[in-house]
Amino acid sequence: MTIHSRARGVTLLELLVVLMILSIILTAAVKTWDVTLERGRQEITFRKLNQLATVIVGDRDYIVAGRRADFGFVGDMGRLPDNLQELVVSPPITPPESSRWRGPYLRATFNESPDGFRIDGWGDTIIYSPESLFVRSLGGRGLADKTRWQTVYLPFDRNDLTGNSVAGQIVDVRGMPPPFNATILGSLKVEFEYPVEGKPHVDTLTWTPGGGQLKDDGSFSWEGVIPQGTHRLNVLYIDFYPPPPLVETTMTTADVTVYPGIGAHDVRLRLNLDWNDKP
Repeated sequence: MTIHSRARGVTLLELLVVLMILSIILTAAVKTWDVTLERGRQEITFRKLNQLATVIVGDRDYIVAGRRADFGFVGDMGRLPDNLQELVVSPPITPPESSRWRGPYLRATFNESPDGFRIDGWGDTIIYSPESLFVRSLGGRGLADKTRWQTVYLPFDRNDLTGNSVAGQIVDVRGMPPPFNATILGSLKVEFEYPVEGKPHVDTLTWTPGGGQLKDDGSFSWEGVIPQGTHRLNVLYIDFYPPPPLVETTMTTADVTVYPGIGAHDVRLRLNLDWNDKP
């Protein structure tokens, strides 16, 4: 017995159904890809904005020996950057060797242009406002769609960053301040070095038995003018007894950590001498 077979073709309706299914799958895949790509751009931008804010004001979580050790551009320069370019290229300082700039604070990755640090995930320039203290991406849609903007505000205001107070006292090896009656035959000098407009600035306070900027109990203070950061404090005692040329000096140095909005208080500078040994 002979069996006859007949090949069956594809109808137009079946072809249209297959094409419709493929179209649905392709549309879903494209939408998924668009969502994934958009989320990637947002994440890249958010990381860049946070990185920019961190290098400007420093990393609060970077602690060394119990002290915060990173105060960023502001801690080095004593001011906010005028623009983001100052994070990678030193601003002009005269003379150049006096500059406190310690950058570049950001470096481009191997697949990034030198200006890539200030380009968001959509290829647009990141906005920085030293007046309003934020960095911002417009989210690829420009000024028209504010719902797309990504903004990271600096965690402190301008006074917190550059206008702190520092106060302390000079004591001897026993932890005692200079005698209140100021009968010691000598003078005290306190030198505090901190950055102003990118250059080292030294404020000097002095005291002699006749008076001075220091109080008779050896206390000192600077109010509302000190930027955040770690700054050098020197104390020098010049002993006038016996009289010149047999003058003796005693000096001590300390690094003072000035926290934004907190400053530094109760700083104690201990000199290696005993006030009781002084006539």
